[in-house]
Amino acid sequence: MRSLFFVICIIIISCHIARCSSRNNKKLIIENIADIKDFKKLLRTKTNVLICFYNNYKQSQNVIKVFKDVTENIKGEGTMALIDCTGDAKKMCKKLKISQDDPYVIKHYKDGDFHKDYDRKLTVSSMTNFMRDPTGDIPWEEDVSATGVVHIPDANTLAKLLKKELRPLMVMFYAPWCGFCKTLKPDYAEAAKELKDDAVLAAIDVNRPENTIVRTHYNITGFPTLLFFE
Repeated sequence: MRSLFFVICIIIISCHIARCSSRNNKKLIIENIADIKDFKKLLRTKTNVLICFYNNYKQSQNVIKVFKDVTENIKGEGTMALIDCTGDAKKMCKKLKISQDDPYVIKHYKDGDFHKDYDRKLTVSSMTNFMRDPTGDIPWEEDVSATGVVHIPDANTLAKLLKKELRPLMVMFYAPWCGFCKTLKPDYAEAAKELKDDAVLAAIDVNRPENTIVRTHYNITGFPTLLFFE
């Protein structure tokens, strides 16, 4: 009797695990759009949509992987979709005038309308940042004129930099929406280039939720705030 009880318990637990696994493995990315009606419904019901139309799956595998990873990061904030223009969606892609010459085309739609072609880096972090603020300025770390600035993504990276860097170090704590920050950025980037052999000019976006701890630790109450370490 006791052994039967244990068997029943194992079956119940196994079923529960299977259900949980099924829920956790539920696809978050949309891949079943094949006709124009479904496409329009997607844009009508979702306000922040990034779609990868691909013509060559083999050449698009890297970007498809990035899409799937980004989907995990933006739950509740945006919608990611993959559309195979060589399959059932071929007619729809032609109607939408998707170029057949490129392995893939990435387009963003906002509030039911086409917004822009995706023009950021094809990385998980860059695409995630774009989906969280698709109308915002390009992230400073992606600005080619700011390559001399050491861009700090989070608290751990900042701590490591402070520990290992022997040169004088200045850190700019900023927020992307800050007007004074935008005005200062070009001069700060230029100074970073000129002083690269003698000092380090770094920057960290403390407006990001994950950097709230940095903002609190250094008592950042205004933007930009520049702190000097040596």
